[in-house]
Amino acid sequence: MTWLTWRQHRLGLAGFAVVFLGVAAIYLFSGSLGADASTVYTAAYGFSRLVKFGEDVSSFLLPLPLLVGMFAGAPLVSRELEQNTFRYAWTQGVSRSHWLCGKVLLVGAAVLVLSTTFSLVHMSWFAPMVPEMGWFKFFNQSVPAFPMSCLFTFALGVAAGTLLKRTVPAMAATLFGGGAVFVVMAWLLRPNYMEPMTLARPLEPVDGQSGSEDVLNDVYYLGAVFRDSSGGTGSSAVWGEGEPAPVSIVTYHPADRFWSFQFIEAGIYLALTIACLALAFYWLRRKFS
Repeated sequence: MTWLTWRQHRLGLAGFAVVFLGVAAIYLFSGSLGADASTVYTAAYGFSRLVKFGEDVSSFLLPLPLLVGMFAGAPLVSRELEQNTFRYAWTQGVSRSHWLCGKVLLVGAAVLVLSTTFSLVHMSWFAPMVPEMGWFKFFNQSVPAFPMSCLFTFALGVAAGTLLKRTVPAMAATLFGGGAVFVVMAWLLRPNYMEPMTLARPLEPVDGQSGSEDVLNDVYYLGAVFRDSSGGTGSSAVWGEGEPAPVSIVTYHPADRFWSFQFIEAGIYLALTIACLALAFYWLRRKFS
C-alpha cells in the first residue's frame, strides 16, 4: 500500500520538494553574508541583490500553504473517487480507513518535513535582522506555525475532496476555506491571544527625536490613537498653537510573546487538522460502507 501510494503521488511531492528546497537553497546560499543581510532594504550591488531577491520571494510564498492544500490535499482522495480507481485497492483486502490512512501519513509527513525544513532555513536567513525588525515581522513563515498551517490546508483539502468527490470543486473549496481561516486567524484571533499592552508617548520631540516616530520596531504593533488635553481620542492628531500636544496611545504585544503566539497558533492549526481528518475518515466510512 505504501509503495502504491508513493508511485501515485511521487511527481506531486517532487514538485513541492523543488519549490520548498529550491527556495531554501537560495536562503542558504545568501546566508553566508551574515550581518550584511541587514542591508537588504538599501544595498544595490553584489551579493546583497541575492538577499533582496530572497526577501522578495518570501512575499510571493505567503499563499504557499493554500497551494499545498489545493495541489497535495484536495486531489488525494477526490481524484480516486472521481476516477473510481479506489475500487481496485478496496478489493485487495485493504480497508477504507487503512487506504486513507496510508495516503494521509505518507503525503502529510512529506508536507510537514518539507515545510519545516524551508521554515528553519528561512528563519536562519532572517535572524541577523531580528534585533532591528523583530520576529513578529516574520510570523507567518516561522516554526512551528508555518508547517502546521501547511498541514492544516493539506487536511482541509483531504476533507474537501472526500466530501465533494470532485477534484476541481475540492481545490476551490480549499482555496476559499483556507483563505478565510487565515484571514480570521490574522485579523481576529492573533491580536487577542493575550491581553494587548499600551504605551503613551508624547507627540512633541523628546531628546531630539520625534515622539510620533515609531520606535517599537520589534513588537507586534496593533495600532495607535491620539488623546488630547481634554481626554478625547481620535485617529489623527491636530492641535492649535499654545495647546498641549496630544499623546499617542500605542497598542501592541511585546517581542517576548512571539514564541507563545507561535505555539498558540500552531495548536489551533493542529486542532483544525485533526478535525478535518476526522471528518474525512468519518465521511469515507459512512458513504462507502
